[in-house]
Amino acid sequence: MLKIGIVGMGGMGWFHAARYVQLPDANITAIADIVPERLEAREKVEINLAAEEQAFDFSKVARFPEGLALIEDADVDVVDICLPTDLHAKYSIAALEAGHHVICEKPMALNAADASRMVAAARAADRRLMVAQVVRFWPEYRFLRQAIDSGEYGALRSLNMWRMGGRPRWSPDNWFLDSKRSGGAILDLHIHDVDYVNAVFGRPDHVFATGRTSSAADSYDVIHAFFQYRDGPQVHMHAGWSVAQIPFEAGFEAWFDRAFIAYDAGKLTLFTNLDRIEEIPAVYEPGDGYLNEIRYFLDCVGQGVEPELCAPTSTRDSLTLIEEELSVIAGVWS
Repeated sequence: MLKIGIVGMGGMGWFHAARYVQLPDANITAIADIVPERLEAREKVEINLAAEEQAFDFSKVARFPEGLALIEDADVDVVDICLPTDLHAKYSIAALEAGHHVICEKPMALNAADASRMVAAARAADRRLMVAQVVRFWPEYRFLRQAIDSGEYGALRSLNMWRMGGRPRWSPDNWFLDSKRSGGAILDLHIHDVDYVNAVFGRPDHVFATGRTSSAADSYDVIHAFFQYRDGPQVHMHAGWSVAQIPFEAGFEAWFDRAFIAYDAGKLTLFTNLDRIEEIPAVYEPGDGYLNEIRYFLDCVGQGVEPELCAPTSTRDSLTLIEEELSVIAGVWS
């Protein structure tokens, strides 16, 4: 039985807690939050993702008013970091140095340099570290990767991905809207698709990107990025926060030699008939990406192996690609 401590009981802390309670070999033994009411865990914290989670019985769980106190004093094997982005590196490194395994909510950090410090801390402590880049574990995206890796439909020639939602106004102190704390839309939304592409194809041969900033923002609200692979596909990714509130949505369109796969509005569809339009429901194993990623990480901890499906060096490299995009955007307008 692995003992779990969650640092940060905001929206993602609730999402993660709801998954641990489904796993028979995990037990939440400690939680930490600077907001006293959240330590009672009586009602979920609203974010931009739909959820059915109910309040948990945390009456026997140790509660700490700050994350470092949990890291130093709680009897836990795994520390789950669900804090604002600017705190990921600090708390992850502290937990690793204290001898805990760490799963950290995405993005890994505000920059690749801090991410490299996290990687080094995990190696020095001989502890497991994984960043919760949930799209790698999302069933529909797993289906797409299997189609790419198997070559069943020939080569993938082109991939279009998108991810968007309203500007997140629900965070305490509006930390999401402070790019020095969150990194803005490029690290809240766009990082998901960049990380997925990096996981599947690795570093592109060419990167181009462009971005726009609204009068209400201090970072790019809308990003378009183009990755070109000399011996692989062309990839376009579009993401952003709308100033007007809109529903969250994400999807992709994949052009293969002998198929077209579309994921839109929660529906995964396959087209393979070369002569007529014939929509085929894709057959894949459904599931919950959040549960999948946590299940996988706990298995790695239990087996004493590195989380190769979501290695921290790989998620660090995804941040490197984001930084390359930002450099390109800055160069376009210099």
